[in-house]
Amino acid sequence: VDEATKDLRLANSRLRELDRNKSEFISIASHQLRTPLTVIKGYISMMREGSFGKVRPEIMSNLEKVYIANERLIGLVENLLDISRIESGRQQFTWEKARLEDLAQTVVEELSNNAKDKGLQLTFVKPAKATSQILADKNKLHEVMMNFVDNAIKYTEKGRIEVSVNQNTPGMVTFVVKDTGMGITKETIPYLFQKFSRGTGSFQVHTEGTGLGLYVARMIVEAHHGIISAESAGPNQGSRFFFEVPLAGPESKNYQAKEPITSYLGK
Repeated sequence: VDEATKDLRLANSRLRELDRNKSEFISIASHQLRTPLTVIKGYISMMREGSFGKVRPEIMSNLEKVYIANERLIGLVENLLDISRIESGRQQFTWEKARLEDLAQTVVEELSNNAKDKGLQLTFVKPAKATSQILADKNKLHEVMMNFVDNAIKYTEKGRIEVSVNQNTPGMVTFVVKDTGMGITKETIPYLFQKFSRGTGSFQVHTEGTGLGLYVARMIVEAHHGIISAESAGPNQGSRFFFEVPLAGPESKNYQAKEPITSYLGK
């Protein structure tokens, strides 16, 4: 028994070392990728603005495609950096007082054109009474909200997306995104917030996704001592993504990390 215990300890130690090496590699690789991608973005932006002379329409069309592809790569690198920082405990948060409805309103305004381009109705249902302020990193929660709403737009072909904020749970404030999109299967929903996980059929609808966005969102919400959730009645029945965060944020007492709540509401 002693020998087996020793072997397990050595194996666990080796696994922790490998995990640290993996995180360090991801961090270094992501940093190295971000610099040239930022340079590429800068030069493409200058070309689109005509800084090097007038660009013919057919060339401009291709520049737009290159710009969009580069933006996807930058988003992937940022997700990898977020994961590396959070998992290694190096992620920096700026804690300050904020109201979720103010952040939600900004997100809806920023993504309204994306929804309009697809013929979707994107609305923000402002709470009748202002919710209590929370202690939060506004930029990080903005990132989570953007992920939820952007996903809803990508995976909804027709109908509407409703964004709301409420304070129905004592001591908590909740952000909700409800859509009429492709929905989530019973088999997929338990794995939504795991690393590199994507919903069944999502590759056909949005081929560029990596399955990292919801995992990063989960890590950010958990850093706020909150809980992240998703529910759906099944394929083509839409979905509802939401998170709850306590008013005291990371300073809330007696916090215990919880697994994401995922609910399949279909038969």
